[in-house]
Amino acid sequence: MSLKGIDISHHNKWQFDRKMIDLSIHDFVIMKATEGRTYVDPMWEKYMEIVDRLNKPYGLYHYARPENNPDPIVEANNFCNTIGKCGENAMLVLDWECTALRHNINWALKWLQEVESVFGHKPLIYTSSWYTKKLAPILENGNGLWVAHYTHKNKPTVHTYPFWSMWQYTSDPYDKDIFNGNLAQWNRYIEH
Repeated sequence: MSLKGIDISHHNKWQFDRKMIDLSIHDFVIMKATEGRTYVDPMWEKYMEIVDRLNKPYGLYHYARPENNPDPIVEANNFCNTIGKCGENAMLVLDWECTALRHNINWALKWLQEVESVFGHKPLIYTSSWYTKKLAPILENGNGLWVAHYTHKNKPTVHTYPFWSMWQYTSDPYDKDIFNGNLAQWNRYIEH
């Protein structure tokens, strides 16, 4: 059994305002909370209020900007301080894509370890299928994988990992995801 959900950010506000996105029909919702050293997504709290009212499983993610900041702890602090108590029951995620892929994976590992030390459970790392071959240090640390692979016909190759925790299979008309398990398994990822 798997759960089906979406991930959203302020970029989806127009779809949300036009009722193109209905959070109630999804099994879970993952929301962008922060990016880089100081950026806070202006929609995360609004989405969080709705998800909380619907009593949905949820996740929160941080978009990494190692090209602007050599210290991952600064970015981890931005994330942790922004989400506060919401992080205690959230699937936590580091979004490692675009320019971040040119940086040392140890930056990501330090971010993941810092966030785990604050909230008591291991965040996932989100990245492209092709990049998963570089994730041995992340796997050794015990962090799960959320993989982007845009074809619903072929399941993603995850190289280093024995399996994926979540799979983002399309961005049309917005990002859609599958969680590799049921609600009880989801809850194991957020246990303290």
